Parts: sequence; C-alpha cells; structure tokens
Amino acid sequence: MVGKRLGMLIGGAICAAAISACGAGEHASYSDNLGPGYVQVGQLYYQVQISRQLNQWGDEDRYYLQGYSASELALPVADEWFGVSMQVYNWTNRPHTPTGEFFITDSLGDRYAPLTGGTPNPYTYVPALIPAGGQLPAIDSDAYTGWSQGELLIFKIPYTSLVNRPFTLHIVNPADTAKQSRIELDV
Repeated sequence: MVGKRLGMLIGGAICAAAISACGAGEHASYSDNLGPGYVQVGQLYYQVQISRQLNQWGDEDRYYLQGYSASELALPVADEWFGVSMQVYNWTNRPHTPTGEFFITDSLGDRYAPLTGGTPNPYTYVPALIPAGGQLPAIDSDAYTGWSQGELLIFKIPYTSLVNRPFTLHIVNPADTAKQSRIELDV
C-alpha cells in the first residue's frame, strides 16, 4: 500500500510539473482530449478518462444507473444515455473539494446537465473532499478498479445531437462560476 501511494505521489508530482510548465493560460483551462486531457479548476486537476453512450440494459452499463429514481431513469425514446468518466487530482499539500457543477454543450450550443438526484452508486461522481496528494476516485475504490478508473457523470442526450459533435464538457469553478475549464469529448 505504501508503494502504491508513493508511486502515485511521484507520478502526481511529475504530472504537476509537466502541467505547470505549460503555464496558467489556455493550456490549463482547455483540453482537446487528444493528449493527457488535464484541465485545472481552482486548485485541482480534472481528467476525462472516457466518454461514451451507455446501454441501460447491458450487463456492464446497468450498474452505472443504479440508485436513480424511476422518473430520473425515464428516458425519452429520442434520447441516449451518455457517460463521462473522470478523475480529479489534488497535487497540493492541503485537502480540497472538487466542483459538482458540470454541463455538456454540442456544436450548436445546446446545453445538457448531468443527473444529480438519486442515491450514489460506487461509480457515481461525488464531489468528496480529496486529501493532499490524493485523487478521486481513491485507488482502492470500486470506481477506480472498474473499466474506466473514474467516477461517472450521467447525461441524457438527444440522439439527434450526436451528429452535432464535438461535445464539450464544461467544468465550473465553484469559487467563480464565470470561470470554466473545458474538455472536448470523444463520442
């Protein structure tokens, strides 16, 4: 366990140094998701692991939708489930809580918010306090040991919007909602 934590801290320090070398400009607030995909919001760094359509009846994806109410799970015929798996890193020496404010836009500017109700399942993104040098999800969590190694934001997206790519995930800074970082998503 100590070896994993030490490796994570060393890796985090290397990544933080690499990111800080890019400066605090556009590189820190936008990623086209072709490279490492890190953006900074406040003191934390966010990385999309994967984004894709979800199948609520498939063995793999049905677990990601557990805990939501029947009304939340009511998917209009013309909509698709869309999941964004994310990791959040705290490379500072103090604990920080990540944002809970996200939305997706398509190329036409249509805006989609994630599901926020329900009882979180082990894969749901929950903005919990991240200790100094830690990450979300924790490396000993079900979400981290899952296929994407991230926690999921779940969206309802109209099927017709899938042609209006690229999608962009907006990560809102809770301290200043006018400031947002953006990550272009794969579909």
